[in-house]
Amino acid sequence: MIMAAVLVVPTVASADQPLQPIKPWVVDYADTQCIAYREYGDVASPVTLAIRPAPLGESYELMILRQRSGTVLAEEIEGGVDFGRRRIKTWMLSYGVKGQKVNIHQFRISAVQMAQARSAKSVSFFANGGPDSSFMLGAMPELLDGLSKCTLDLQRYWNMGAAADGRLAVPSKGEVRPIFSSDDYPAEALSRWQEGSSQFLLLIDEHGKVAGCHVVKESGVPIFDVMGCQVIRERSKFSPALDAKGIPVRSSYITPQVVWRLEP
Repeated sequence: MIMAAVLVVPTVASADQPLQPIKPWVVDYADTQCIAYREYGDVASPVTLAIRPAPLGESYELMILRQRSGTVLAEEIEGGVDFGRRRIKTWMLSYGVKGQKVNIHQFRISAVQMAQARSAKSVSFFANGGPDSSFMLGAMPELLDGLSKCTLDLQRYWNMGAAADGRLAVPSKGEVRPIFSSDDYPAEALSRWQEGSSQFLLLIDEHGKVAGCHVVKESGVPIFDVMGCQVIRERSKFSPALDAKGIPVRSSYITPQVVWRLEP
């Protein structure tokens, strides 16, 4: 299913504008996610803005990627996203990627909030009340339509809804709650006495492996959501779904709620 589409939009840089793009948007039709990204700023050390819709389309992740070395530990910061109308309050999750010299600032907003981007000329991100980064956009109607098409293709690829219409004879089966331990409680959340519960959409391949994990019910504490997916992908084991002929096929699975609670 891996495909990529490029949206070319001419741009003119200006000193009093947000960061200007140096490459066109790329919409990547990957096997486990849909994502659009674009490079900005300096060619020698570009900043990447990425947009990733959830597989069910209910939310979007906006990510800023910078090339730099640093810790892979996650840090939560009160932040916001502004498409030029009104600032959308949300958490910013900052973390590094293990084995790579890249730092990511991640913001999650709802699909309704993301709809503001369709007519937006730029987007600004905030952390701790102050500005973090600002980017020129362009071609947003085409970009969002492309991501919507990709999301529908992703749903078909993973046979979402197939159990209801009879295409799956046996759904995928597995347990996720028993694989968690108290050692998984994120230190950042522990230091803030944070609690919450998350629910995840898992993409299960023909061999029962969790090929993708996405949040469908946010805990309100982003680090719980990230840690939940990390634990599930590393430790969970599933039996694959079967079609009417008994052949293993790709499928999706929505987990029960994973609860993060501090013991009194």
